[in-house]
Amino acid sequence: MAKDERDLLDLLKFELKFLEDGGYGRSPHTPWRQPLVFEDSLSCLNFGDPTRPHPCSECLLMDFVPAELKDQPSPCRLIPLTPKGETPDYFYRCGTQLELEEALAGWLRNQVSRIEEERDQTARTPQAKASSNRLDELHRRQWLALAGNLYLLASRHRDRDDYGVAYALYGRALETAQKVAVSDDDLALVARIRNDQEAVSRILRHEVNDSTRTESEELQAVGR
Repeated sequence: MAKDERDLLDLLKFELKFLEDGGYGRSPHTPWRQPLVFEDSLSCLNFGDPTRPHPCSECLLMDFVPAELKDQPSPCRLIPLTPKGETPDYFYRCGTQLELEEALAGWLRNQVSRIEEERDQTARTPQAKASSNRLDELHRRQWLALAGNLYLLASRHRDRDDYGVAYALYGRALETAQKVAVSDDDLALVARIRNDQEAVSRILRHEVNDSTRTESEELQAVGR
């Protein structure tokens, strides 16, 4: 149980950081609508894929969906965020984006605090100290999906010649994938991310060298 909670804690912390960094600002890919919390997050298993190939039952956030609503098309919209039971779906219909993000931030902070307290208590037991740190298959797929989403976003920035952001995102994708890579397919993803990051790094170094040479040539011209 401690293993499951720790992985969920990482996901919730990522969601909170994503929210605080303005990740739910208006997307250039869907400017006609407000962003959807959880569904438009990089941690979503189906991020950027309208075909939704992954069932929502594989998502760790299903732990927070009421049992009677888990079979709904977008169950993460039905997670109660406030003591009154207000959900993302409620705010989409009756609230504002600001009210939704404030409720989400409060809910995430409360869940992070709760799980950290529970983990600290559980860690004191002999059973927890002897437990394995190996991720189970569900959580491994969740983090691989996150790595894949970061990789996809990095590639989009590279295609737009935004190499600095692309390099940073490739780094985050690589770090995430390396934590859980086990199978040959996982290792192939790691290699693909690393190769693309190195390619972007070469482009950045080339740009720096070109800039340095240009400044040197200008100084030489002035000296003449």
